[in-house]
Amino acid sequence: MIQALAGGVHGTTRSYRLCGLKLDSDFDLPALPEWDDPAEAPADVSCRRGVVPSCLKQPDYIAPIFQTSGAGEYLLVLPGTGRILLRAGNDITVEPEFGPAPSNLSTILAGPIQAVLWHQRGLLPLHASVVVIKGRAVALCGDGAAGKSTLAAVLAAQGQRVIADDICVVDARNNADVLALPGGARLQLWRDALAELGVATDGLKRALEHKERYFLDCGIGIPFEPYKLAAIVRLARNALPPARLNRLRGAQAADALYDCVHSPRPARALRRAQPIFAAFPRLASAGVEFWRLMVPEGMAGLRQAAAQLLAAPEG
Repeated sequence: MIQALAGGVHGTTRSYRLCGLKLDSDFDLPALPEWDDPAEAPADVSCRRGVVPSCLKQPDYIAPIFQTSGAGEYLLVLPGTGRILLRAGNDITVEPEFGPAPSNLSTILAGPIQAVLWHQRGLLPLHASVVVIKGRAVALCGDGAAGKSTLAAVLAAQGQRVIADDICVVDARNNADVLALPGGARLQLWRDALAELGVATDGLKRALEHKERYFLDCGIGIPFEPYKLAAIVRLARNALPPARLNRLRGAQAADALYDCVHSPRPARALRRAQPIFAAFPRLASAGVEFWRLMVPEGMAGLRQAAAQLLAAPEG
């Protein structure tokens, strides 16, 4: 993901913080914050270079680019990139196709592979960036290029805290509250978005090699404790002005949640369909609100959207 560090240094292990877990990796993962607790702490998740089979021994689901076996094995095969095997939510083995790791590998590991890892661990990953507003986490959900990260950056510029980008990990397991786990305060933004935010790219690291996409740090460090999840906001871009924030209830709210699940096809193959379906009543009973945010085109529309979120009533 970073120009000079895209492939990692063979034989070097780096440690990262993955929503509170320690991840030891043979590959550079610049989208993740570095581990800053005692170095001798054992790793919860490992990502190693190794030999990965071209197919699983007993797959029970086969798709064009991935296979699964039960709820604990996931094999991703990407021509031109390599093969990635994820077991039990804690063991990732990567075999690059051509020796040195390709420049897009860290993007895949920190994105869809991370999402599958959380599915295997029984948590709910949403395709969302997360900002803390009035002390509670708000998940900004949407497809790629929906403006999640840019809207988070607009809110960060107004003093709100960013705690995750692109993946919001939700813990709804037997808790009094539904929690959003802190991932990091580093956003990935395109050059034109940074320019409209008044941020120069000089000194920023590229998030994608040969692409005008950069990392923007929105604060120092990340919180150790999770935040109560207050709302899930589904972004709808290129709406007619002005920006509008509409409360969703019932079936519309459930559909918004299911639309926001990260990597839904692998999740279903890993037998996560029923737990995901059951998550909606759990979230609703815990007081999580569901909204649709109609966002007009351009930076002006995003600033209007940010104002709507900041003015939204609590509860």
